[in-house]
Amino acid sequence: MDARPEGFDLLVAVFKKRTGIDLSAYKERQMIRRLTSYLRRVDAPSFAVLASRIARDDAALQHLKDYITINVSEFFRNPDRYEALEREILPALFQEFGTLRIWSAGCSIGAEPYSLSILLEELDPKTPHRILATDVDVKALEVAKAGIYNEDKLKEVSSQRLRRFFTREEADKWRVAPEIKRRVRFQVHDLLKDPYPVGQHLILCRNVVIYFVDEAKEEVFRKLAEALVEGGYLMIGSTESIFRPERYGLQAVGSFVYRKMKKGGVLGVARDRAFSPSSAGRFEAGGRSFVGAGREAF
Repeated sequence: MDARPEGFDLLVAVFKKRTGIDLSAYKERQMIRRLTSYLRRVDAPSFAVLASRIARDDAALQHLKDYITINVSEFFRNPDRYEALEREILPALFQEFGTLRIWSAGCSIGAEPYSLSILLEELDPKTPHRILATDVDVKALEVAKAGIYNEDKLKEVSSQRLRRFFTREEADKWRVAPEIKRRVRFQVHDLLKDPYPVGQHLILCRNVVIYFVDEAKEEVFRKLAEALVEGGYLMIGSTESIFRPERYGLQAVGSFVYRKMKKGGVLGVARDRAFSPSSAGRFEAGGRSFVGAGREAF
């Protein structure tokens, strides 16, 4: 890579000091390109000038943070992924573990954890399954906690589910039903520096680590694996992959899906496949980009 632009290191240092987010853990070329575009957007002549602005101006700091932490989320994004959860993965987990602890890491505005909660309500409503939904973006979490969404976030919600699990607020806004919200707990968390939850049966972390440098990516995968119980599942985005998952005690059981191996490194034959071969190759990723996700067990 060519030399960093003048003032870039200063901007990274100031941003980390004020937000706790370490931009140096992200792929440098992409981050420089993105921040250079941002300079033009806010009419800042240099990285040093932008660093000075965010050092003294809270509004400028928040604007930059919002720009960096991209929220891309909708309910049941990539339906094949949820079909596999509904038909195979969740029933298998119910049978083996009973009450589940699920972590939606990098949950953005909450569409993913609420979609999971809808599946749980349909499949096993009387069991107190719990979903921990985390993100580094406080504003996104405020939207998630409110639980009110424009119709463009509900394109993949069937008419039956819309009638059952949402109430209309305005012409194009819908509120998530209380029984769906009660299962989800939202929390601020940064995958790169905060403690991870423990004892999770299912973790969804999709399109979060793709922008990390390799060292940070490996550390995140290691900690995600440690957060799982033996026999638990990790689902990542279709733009991501885990090379040599056995290093983390994981076994690939389908495209973008991994299972934590039992002691001795073997899973029962009947439990090796997270979903049928017909659905394995069709999954796509959803979620958020750049920064995201989880904290303590609950």
